[in-house]
Amino acid sequence: MNATTSETTFKKKEIILMGALALVAMALTVIAVIPSLRGKVKDAFLSSERKIVAKVDGTLGPDGPKVVVLKIQSRNSLSLEVYDAAAEGLTLMARLPLYETRDGFVLVQGNATNLALTDVDKDGTFEIVAPTYDEQMVPRLNIFRYNPHTKSFDRATAPEGFEP
Repeated sequence: MNATTSETTFKKKEIILMGALALVAMALTVIAVIPSLRGKVKDAFLSSERKIVAKVDGTLGPDGPKVVVLKIQSRNSLSLEVYDAAAEGLTLMARLPLYETRDGFVLVQGNATNLALTDVDKDGTFEIVAPTYDEQMVPRLNIFRYNPHTKSFDRATAPEGFEP
């Protein structure tokens, strides 16, 4: 084999490699530009496991109930799970969806937290406060108030001038 044949073979391999790299670059560009494709590729690589990102426990009011609240991150969602922490163990009371998918933080009594039990409306009972961000990174403050009559949680908004 002479130097020209070896050089020709090397050039062919170089051209094939450059062509393959160009195709990969074009494919990545198309995926990055088209949101639906970007979402599908992201979903293929993300785990579908549930992950606990925050936990808080306490008594909601003078008459109870004592609860454990978990903030759960799943593949495409954030939610709260509220458990009754009675003496016989934990019982699921409610699953509360958070409509945003990005976890957020808020200052409560000078501490940054992503989940809190605090008396938002100063009525003597604690509300669940769970901050999030929407797709445009606009912060949302999700507040849930326990209704002892229906034994469920109602979505509430912060009162005027609320400072945790």
